[in-house]
Amino acid sequence: MKNAPIHSLVTIKSYEEAIAIPRKDITLTICTDCGFVFNSSFDTSIDFFTNGYEDQQGFSSTFRMFLTKVTNRFIDKYNIRDKDVVEIGCGKGDFINLFCELGNNRGIGIDPAYVPGRNEPHPNVSFIREFYSEKHGELPMDAITCRHTMEHIHDTNTFVKTIRKSLKEGHDVKLLIEVPCIVRILNIQAFWDIFYEHCSYFSPGSLARLFRKNKFEVLDTYLEYDNQYLFLEAQPSQSVQSTVHPLEESVTELQEAVDEFVVKINDQLGSWRKNLQEMKDKGQKVVVWGGGSKSVGFLTQFDDLQVIEHVVDINPHMQGNFIPGIGIQYITPDQLKEVMPDVVIIMNGVYKNEINTMLAERGMHPELICL
Repeated sequence: MKNAPIHSLVTIKSYEEAIAIPRKDITLTICTDCGFVFNSSFDTSIDFFTNGYEDQQGFSSTFRMFLTKVTNRFIDKYNIRDKDVVEIGCGKGDFINLFCELGNNRGIGIDPAYVPGRNEPHPNVSFIREFYSEKHGELPMDAITCRHTMEHIHDTNTFVKTIRKSLKEGHDVKLLIEVPCIVRILNIQAFWDIFYEHCSYFSPGSLARLFRKNKFEVLDTYLEYDNQYLFLEAQPSQSVQSTVHPLEESVTELQEAVDEFVVKINDQLGSWRKNLQEMKDKGQKVVVWGGGSKSVGFLTQFDDLQVIEHVVDINPHMQGNFIPGIGIQYITPDQLKEVMPDVVIIMNGVYKNEINTMLAERGMHPELICL
């Protein structure tokens, strides 16, 4: 991927600042030993997380229902009730608060990008504005969660090794890991899910191999959210385990998916470019619904067409800001009534019903196209 904005989730207050965001190439590379896919040209010197990083998804009822379901399942499965939970990469604290509410747990969220006062924290939850390190192993913990953090970490082996070293031997700790799944991205050529802030891409096989290598026993792994999100459950082990989960693919199988992606991606991009140009030629009003990384990944490829003038997002902390590298200002669903779009391109099809309802409530019935 050429010329991608280095930021996709920072809050930017002006058009000039947005288009001034530096751009760099993304060079996806696969490790032929373990199947790990990564951006081999990633610049590790960039600060992605301490300058207004905005990744909160909890304003969607669809997402809240999903998060409640997976949290309850993990709590019930391992009886994580009245226990101590640490979340690595807690963001604004939505998940750790929910985890403690549903399981009557005590929680600590660790994240340098945590924003005090954003949410009303659960009374049993506190936060540490730091990156996770071995010293945090001194914290009380019966479970560790880490959601949508590892894809932002370049040296993932060192990160997992740090978690393992921080754990006291013999302590029964359960881990819940969640990352985007590269298999879906490859299979449907989801170029909108490839952006600079994500330097690491995992498959069921590569993620499980990484944790086994660092002396974790993989208890389960599964896909959720229309196969977009990959979950792994694990616990520390005394030795390197060899049991392979049925969901895991081989390195050869993943390499074949990579090869197919390379063959098909230009056709995918060409088809979208053709369709967008036709919409423009017809004079249709086209908007994107869903800000953040997916919209940056999508719009970066077609910004030159100047067919999309508006991007809608329900997160109030994004509304009014400008999309990094693109310069389009986020608007609210109510502001969309002034546009009356003919076509709405939905960045995540999981939200189609929720978005369709919001549009209908505002008297709009455009064509919906889901990524």
